[in-house]
Amino acid sequence: MSTPLRYNWKVVGNETALHQLELDISSQNLAHAYIFSGPPAIGKRTIAVTLAHILQCEQDFCHECKTCMQISKGIHSETIEFRDDGEQLGIDPIRDLIVRMNLTPASKYKIVIIERAERMTPEAANCLLKMLEEPPPQTLFLLTTDTIRTILPTVISRCRMLGLSLCEESELMAFLQEKYTDVDAETLRLVTELSLGRPGVAFKILEDPDVMSFYTSLYRDLLRFFEFHNLFERLAYLQNFIEDKQRITIFLDMFTHLTRKKLLAQEGDSARYIALLDALTATQFSLRHNVNPRLALENLMISF
Repeated sequence: MSTPLRYNWKVVGNETALHQLELDISSQNLAHAYIFSGPPAIGKRTIAVTLAHILQCEQDFCHECKTCMQISKGIHSETIEFRDDGEQLGIDPIRDLIVRMNLTPASKYKIVIIERAERMTPEAANCLLKMLEEPPPQTLFLLTTDTIRTILPTVISRCRMLGLSLCEESELMAFLQEKYTDVDAETLRLVTELSLGRPGVAFKILEDPDVMSFYTSLYRDLLRFFEFHNLFERLAYLQNFIEDKQRITIFLDMFTHLTRKKLLAQEGDSARYIALLDALTATQFSLRHNVNPRLALENLMISF
């Protein structure tokens, strides 16, 4: 049995990484910069913010002091966060950050959290790199990323990497049963599968009826999608979300999950599912490299 975690990190799973962080804290071996890397909606930002709480609070993350309350509200002067707003992060905010970081700290640390650091332009990343090479005293940089390959190698080399992973279904199911005691077990089992091991997605599904409806409908549609035998039917279905990048991502992730599930269950032609998985991987790669979504999805349907 693993040693219990000392702190409540407010995430599900990834205990190995969290134990490493707690060891860094207790041994006073903190790196001046960390990168939390892993799939979306698994708690990377939550871990970064919780680490800021632990380090800034004078009472060992009491949750109640002025510092804890300010960090929770995003107004703590020495805990600076660049939230993901869907836009690129340019050089000007990083230049302003350098000025702030060189001021005398008013608390234990100056902590910078950059959510989805891959949003940084090359100029911004190189500007940040200078600070990572010669960090001011008592500073800590906490970067999160969904795609580590898009971060400058020179930035990565100056950070301590913590890779985070999707939750096991059993682990997520147990957590949801504890948190949502008024939801029946069958619904929780469905949500556990729909979320694909991502706690953040599970919470959204359970707390927003519209999100629940979308994910449930998509799941059922995809189960039927394998029976669509002509290209016209497949292309007609895609018109439902061809202009919505977020929904395309969800579609591809769930399509990949169900294809793997059918392959492992040996339902039908294994060679077909293997080829489809290759095509799905190629489509996701194309979309990350700004290929036109309509063209990428049409090519996927042709290869299906």
